[in-house]
Amino acid sequence: MSFTDKFRTQHNEILVIAKDMSTELKGEADAAVLRKLLSNLAGKLNFHLAMEDQALYPRLMERKDADAKGMAKKFMDEMGGLGKVFGTYNDKWQVSAIRKDPAGFASETQAVFAALTKRIQRENTELYPLADRTS
Repeated sequence: MSFTDKFRTQHNEILVIAKDMSTELKGEADAAVLRKLLSNLAGKLNFHLAMEDQALYPRLMERKDADAKGMAKKFMDEMGGLGKVFGTYNDKWQVSAIRKDPAGFASETQAVFAALTKRIQRENTELYPLADRTS
């Protein structure tokens, strides 16, 4: 079992919820169902970010390897921005807002999910292999 297995599992769980939301958006979207999925996603994402902040990044920053430290710092800095964007998105889209502007919700959701998916792919292919090698 590698050090990052739990992080990768969390990524998969996050992507499943994003897929469920995307599927819901393609049909006659129910704002309450979408909000419930979004709340579930936010909980999983916030837990995942906390685990990275408490376990992954400190572990990489302790390494003598400058590449590990540099990559950890780069990913931490980038995630701060994405985390803020997601937090604003999550706060904005309550059930009433989704009902009022379903097209706006769908558009913003696609943009947030594209950024989140890209980030997950980068972590899985760049950051986590490095963490596994240095653990």
